[in-house]
Amino acid sequence: MRSKYTYDESGVTFFYYALTVLSLVVAPATVYMLFGKKSSAAAAKPKTPKVRTRKPRTKSSTPKIKLALVLAGWALIFLLSYKVKTTEVKEAKMWDPYEILGIDNGESEEVITRAYRKLSLKWHPDKVGKDMKEQAGEMMAEINRAHKTLTNAEARENYEKYGNPDGMQTQSMGIALPKLLVEAHTSPFVLMLYGLMFGFIMPFYVGRWWYNSTRYQKDRILNPTMSTFFKNIREHISQRNLIELLTAATEFTEEDLKYRPSDEAALKALSEKIRRVSQVYALDLFTPSKKFNSKDSWKANILLHAHFFRVSIDSVELADQQQQVVMTALTLVHRGLLQISTTHNWYICSTLLMNISQMLVQGVYCYDAPLIQLPGITWENQPTIFKENKLYSNHQLMRLPAAEQRQALSQLNDKQFEEAIQAAKMIPRLEIARVLLTVVGDKAITPASIVTLIVKLRIANAPNKIVPRGKGVAVADIEDIADDDTAAIENFVSDYAKREKETKQAAPEAYCPYFAGRKDSQWWLSFANYQSGKLVVPPVRISDLASERVVVLQFQAPPQKETYRFHLSVKSDSYIGSDVMQEVQMTVVDRSTLPVEPPIVDDISEPEEDSIAAQMAQMRGQQAGARRNDDDSSDED
Repeated sequence: MRSKYTYDESGVTFFYYALTVLSLVVAPATVYMLFGKKSSAAAAKPKTPKVRTRKPRTKSSTPKIKLALVLAGWALIFLLSYKVKTTEVKEAKMWDPYEILGIDNGESEEVITRAYRKLSLKWHPDKVGKDMKEQAGEMMAEINRAHKTLTNAEARENYEKYGNPDGMQTQSMGIALPKLLVEAHTSPFVLMLYGLMFGFIMPFYVGRWWYNSTRYQKDRILNPTMSTFFKNIREHISQRNLIELLTAATEFTEEDLKYRPSDEAALKALSEKIRRVSQVYALDLFTPSKKFNSKDSWKANILLHAHFFRVSIDSVELADQQQQVVMTALTLVHRGLLQISTTHNWYICSTLLMNISQMLVQGVYCYDAPLIQLPGITWENQPTIFKENKLYSNHQLMRLPAAEQRQALSQLNDKQFEEAIQAAKMIPRLEIARVLLTVVGDKAITPASIVTLIVKLRIANAPNKIVPRGKGVAVADIEDIADDDTAAIENFVSDYAKREKETKQAAPEAYCPYFAGRKDSQWWLSFANYQSGKLVVPPVRISDLASERVVVLQFQAPPQKETYRFHLSVKSDSYIGSDVMQEVQMTVVDRSTLPVEPPIVDDISEPEEDSIAAQMAQMRGQQAGARRNDDDSSDED
C-alpha cells in the first residue's frame, strides 16, 4: 500500500499538536515557579546586627524573564484552546454503497436492483426541478457507482476487501504542520532556523555547561584550587601558613576578585595599616607571603588580614570585595582544606583550620581574647579590661553579678554596655553532659571490637529547652543510664536514629557583626588519639544544636590490650572561646575477661523406639556401622 502525506492546510491538527507540546512545557514550569525551591535570599538574610555589610546587588532580570515567558506560554495555551474549540473539524466519512442505496449489508442482487431503480426515479435529473439538477446529478453518480459496485462481482470483492471498488488505494497520512513550513519559498528560513538551533545555540549551552562542570569539584571548588591545596598542605603546618595557602586559591583570580593595577595604591596603604596594628596587638608581624607571591594572592592576603585585625577600608569597592573574599575563604576552609585534613586524619591541622573558621566569622586574629567578640570591645580597651578585672572571656562576664558586670565594662557607656550584655547572652556556653565508651551488648572493651562512643552535648544558656516529639513513649536519657547497664545502652543505641529525627532542631543564627552574610551556629565534634595525634573518626559536623544533642559514633578498638587516652573536643565554627575539650580513657581488656555465655539448651527430644523416626535412625546407624567395618577390613588387608 503506497502512502501519501498531506499537510495540515487548515491548521486544525497543528493546533492540537502545538497545544499538547506547549502544555508539557508550561505546566511543569508553572508548578516549579510556585512550589519549587525558593530563592535563598530571604532565608539567608541576617537578623543579627552587622558592622560590615555588602552593597546591594543588582537584582537579576532572570526571574522576571522567566515569569514573562510563563505568562506568554499560558496566553498561547488559551489562544490555542480557543482555536481548537471554534475550528470546525471535517471528519472523513467512509464511502458505503449500501447506505447510499438505503439497504442492509448483504442484500440480494434483486433487492439491490429494486432499490437502484427506485432511487433512479427519484434523483434522475429529468425528474427534478432546475434548482436541484446539480444536486441530483451528484446523487445519481453516487447511486450508479453504488449499484455497479454491488452488482459487479470483482468490484464487490474489492469493496469488501479494501473498502473501495477500485481495489487497493494510496494511504493518506496527515502531518500536523502547516504546508507553509515546507514550501519552496520558506524552506531557506526553516533551514536557517534549524541550523541556528542545532548548530549554534544547543552546542553553545551544552559546551558551556560541560566546561563549567569540569572546572569544579562536587563541592563547587575549582579543580586548580584543590590541586594547590593537595600539593601544599601538610600535617604539621602553622596557622599562618594555612592562611597563606588559602590565599593561593584560584577563586581569588576570578574577574570580580582578581588584582587590578588601580588597586595598587590602596592595597599598599592598607598593608601598612595592618602591619602597624599587628606590631602592637598581635604575636606575629604581618608580612607578605614568600611562597604564594602572586598579585592576586597578595591582594587576598591583605583583605583577609584587614578583616582579622578589623582595619577599616576607605575604598567602597575594596570593602565589598573583602566580604566576598571572606565568604569564599570560609567555603574553601570548610569544603576544601578541612576535607583534605580530615581525610588524612590530621588532628592538629584540622583543629587549626577550625580556628581559622572562627577567625573568618568573627573578624578576629588568632589568640585574641573571646571578649573582643562583644560590641564596644576594641583592641584599645580590651587589654585594660583584662588588666583591671582579669576578665578574658564572655562566660566569665556572664557569671558575674549585674553590678560587677557594669563595673568590669566601665569603659563602655550605658548603650554599649546593654548591647554587649545582649550579645554575650547570644554566645552559647557548651557543656559535655555525658561521655560513654562501650561495646553494645558487652560489659568490657576487647581488642578489635566495635566501640560505640555516645556523647551528649548541652547549651547551658539556651533560651529554651527542646521537648522530644515522640508518640507519648518515655525516652531514656543517656545521663540516667549506668555504664554497666548493657540492656539499656543497647536499647538507647537502637532507638537513636528514630529519636534523632523526632528531636530535630533548627540551628540558631550566630552573632557575627563583622561577617556580612548570615551564618548559622554549627559545631565540629572530634575524637582523636592522644598518643598518635590522629583522628579516630572524621569530625562530625553538628548543624542542629540549639539546646541538647546526642551524638553516636562507632570505631574499631585497637588490637593491643592497654589503656588508651583520647581527646574529645567540640569546636564552634562561629565563636571563639566556646570550645570544650575532655580527656577520655579507654581500657582494652582480654576477651577471656568477658563472662562465659550460657550453653545453648537443645530441647529436641529423642524419638520413641516404636516410631518411624526411631526405626530410620536405627537403620542409619547400622549402615554407618557396616561402612566402618568395611573400612576397617580394607585397612587390615
